[in-house]
Amino acid sequence: MSYNRRSILGAAFAVPAAVAVANLAAASPAAAAGVEAGDWADLVLEPGITAQTGSTPQVRLVTIAGTTFLQARGIITGSFSADTKVATLPAAMARPTSYIRATAPRNNSQGINACRFEVNTAGSVTVYGANTGNPITWVQFDSVQTIWR
Repeated sequence: MSYNRRSILGAAFAVPAAVAVANLAAASPAAAAGVEAGDWADLVLEPGITAQTGSTPQVRLVTIAGTTFLQARGIITGSFSADTKVATLPAAMARPTSYIRATAPRNNSQGINACRFEVNTAGSVTVYGANTGNPITWVQFDSVQTIWR
């Protein structure tokens, strides 16, 4: 009697895979991973800073397995020719205990298409990297996800 190795290996791998899929399907993804996500809250924009229509700048805290992250989303527009405070965290959000930094996409000017997004311990959100020869006209916060504490 001859055995086809492919069918034997296929059967051997199918049983554990089926069990794993059944376990994953029954589990709640957020609960299984220990994820707690806060509600999105609007940033308080500085005068002269505008939210792009349909893309209000917001932040929230997300805790995954005991580590808290700051997530941001939205797009701001303006004309920044220097490092500029663009917003403040919502009053209800706790302030960080150290500076929080991330990289955010910006308008592509002279081959530069990213800037630094920073939140200080007072809750001020500042964008760094603009100058008179290379102004920033918009910044997208969707890629900001950084360790909070």
